[in-house]
Amino acid sequence: MTSSTCLFLFLSFMFSSFGLVDPTALKVRITNHALNMLRDEALIMFHEQVEGNVLPGFQYLNLKFNNVKFTGVNVNEAHLSFVENYGFQLVIQNFGFTLNFDASINLYFVEPGTSREFIFTGAAVNMEVGLARNENGGLVADMRACQASADQIRFVGAAQFGNLQKITEQGIGAYIVSNKLCPFLKNYPLDFVNQKLNSIPMAAPLPLDLGINFDYTLTRDIQVTATSLDMTFKGLAYRQPQPPPVMETVVEPVFMENTLMAYVGISEFFFNSAARCLYEAGSLSKNFDRINSRAMKFALRVKQFFTQPWNLDQPLEGQVGLTEAPTISITQCDGFIFNMRIRVKVIAPETRRPDVFSVSAVCSVSMMVTIERNRLTLPSKDINCRIETSNKVRKVLVAPLNKLMNNEATKFLSGWFGEGVEIPIPPEINFIQGNVRYEDGYVVVGGDLRSTPAGRQRVADMVRGPGR
Repeated sequence: MTSSTCLFLFLSFMFSSFGLVDPTALKVRITNHALNMLRDEALIMFHEQVEGNVLPGFQYLNLKFNNVKFTGVNVNEAHLSFVENYGFQLVIQNFGFTLNFDASINLYFVEPGTSREFIFTGAAVNMEVGLARNENGGLVADMRACQASADQIRFVGAAQFGNLQKITEQGIGAYIVSNKLCPFLKNYPLDFVNQKLNSIPMAAPLPLDLGINFDYTLTRDIQVTATSLDMTFKGLAYRQPQPPPVMETVVEPVFMENTLMAYVGISEFFFNSAARCLYEAGSLSKNFDRINSRAMKFALRVKQFFTQPWNLDQPLEGQVGLTEAPTISITQCDGFIFNMRIRVKVIAPETRRPDVFSVSAVCSVSMMVTIERNRLTLPSKDINCRIETSNKVRKVLVAPLNKLMNNEATKFLSGWFGEGVEIPIPPEINFIQGNVRYEDGYVVVGGDLRSTPAGRQRVADMVRGPGR
């Protein structure tokens, strides 16, 4: 009996664990329309990581080579494409470079005092670089294939000894290209790519100083087709050191087109998890030392005369606060709607008596989703707070509070997303918004990618080359 119970509990635990998956509230798609821009960024990285770098020392036959340095790297042609179920294929063609080196055993045909270098022209490298999700939920790159070749290899630093020079060029030079160039690219540029990926934070703070972060860990491996690359992120807001909120149903964004360079899909869960954290942090609770409206003061004193006449000489203080976590809904018909319930009350704080006046309001806000550079913003408009009361006397009392509540709702929303929330896009790339498509439960923002001004300048410098 006991063993059967244990077996049942074990199977229940296993099957329930399979059902626990991370929510995907944020997705990013890069399409083949962005490949030329990404190619330029890749060439910049290739040039910067190869030029001036040194190959590890190696031995060829009985010769030891040290301080083998790349100089004069000149890239003329390249092509970038997607590799399905893996990542990218980068083909660099028709480029040249020079390798300067020191040899521990001199070749007898090398003239004393002359430089020793190989000049490679018409070189080509074909690389397949993949992106995957590591154990920490971050991005990691690897290179599963690499081939290198060169049309012409010239050795400089020897007298014209006929076949010996040709043997040197075809032997040592070809050995370097076929056996040393690809391992070098894996050890240096690829390591640099992973360092850059590791520097991308998997958490982004909300602008308010409330200790609220968004979790941007990947929820599954990168999905690559012939025309697009999709990355799925958790997109969950949480407060430290409190545990993450209880998961709810997440409507995962769905991409339906590939006509623009990039798309960012955001689920309403992304916003609701942040709203819950903001509510728990008390970000919309505010006291007012004095009430400025004379009409409001008079009406409150009249009400106080009938309810608390012994406190008429006490100062009054107003308080505004949320009564529950705000909710955000995204629908195809209405777009982005923000709802919150606010309670406004007036008290005489020194008396510790019941409220002089208390009323609730429901605020509905129409908002727009925009992305600029790499920040998500929510400019708000048409804020409408409606006080919930059927009492005619209360309606007179609360009329001056309408403006107060609308102002506080505006401050709350602008403080929440006024500066924008950073989304996981590399800082060297700007997202230029094109169109917004609202669906039930999520929104998709499509646009183009552009290099930053600094990135464009680096491309221009690489094309001009040194000394031009």
